[in-house]
Amino acid sequence: MLRATARLLRDAAVSLAYPDDCRVCGNSVEAWGDGVACSHCWEDNSITELWTGQPLCQRCGVLLSRPSSSEECVLCKDMPVAAARSCAAYKGSVEASILFLKSHPYIHARLYNIMRAVFAANEAALSSDFIVPVPLHRSRQKERGFNQANIVARSLGRISDLAVDYHCLERTKQTKRHRVGMDAKERAKSVEGAFGVLRPDLVRGRSVLICDDVMTSGSTISEAARSLIQSGAARVNAFTIARALIRPRF
Repeated sequence: MLRATARLLRDAAVSLAYPDDCRVCGNSVEAWGDGVACSHCWEDNSITELWTGQPLCQRCGVLLSRPSSSEECVLCKDMPVAAARSCAAYKGSVEASILFLKSHPYIHARLYNIMRAVFAANEAALSSDFIVPVPLHRSRQKERGFNQANIVARSLGRISDLAVDYHCLERTKQTKRHRVGMDAKERAKSVEGAFGVLRPDLVRGRSVLICDDVMTSGSTISEAARSLIQSGAARVNAFTIARALIRPRF
């Protein structure tokens, strides 16, 4: 009771003393736990498209068009990841939260609870021995000050009760930032050979859950997974907060 009262007082103080505007619609954010978006934008599925309980590809986790669709899509048959899951489409409140995460190393309560629900619903598919965040190149991390995938991994570790290893995978190649409009082939080429495993003894014969904030074409996660598999990992799964879709060029 005291905790609930304290939460209400804190939220009231936030709305009065710190009248931040929703980064999606511009209205006031009244609850601390909602982060940078208002409750309306979180709860309107046309704005924030959460994938909990939706028909998903059993391999890459992309949203399928209808429940009667095939269990796997045709775009991920060559992905080295056994199972990948994302919490939502990269839009609305989730997109705003991830953009905020790239400059502020904090996952707010609303997003944390969504991550927890999605992991619980997919725990069997994502069954792993430990978590590895997708690393940034050391120069990029120095520029940013932290790796946002590490923040995702820390929360995911609490949710899953799995250990997190922040050092066994490294990004050995400083890749260019992916531009809007790059297709899947261009993205895959840009990260080819970008990762190395510093502790092959740690991954050999084990299942690894790699995580990041966003998966777009899957090229970065696929390349990280290949490095782990080449070092002896028995299985690699993946978890991201969001999935941003790109259309192939014809």
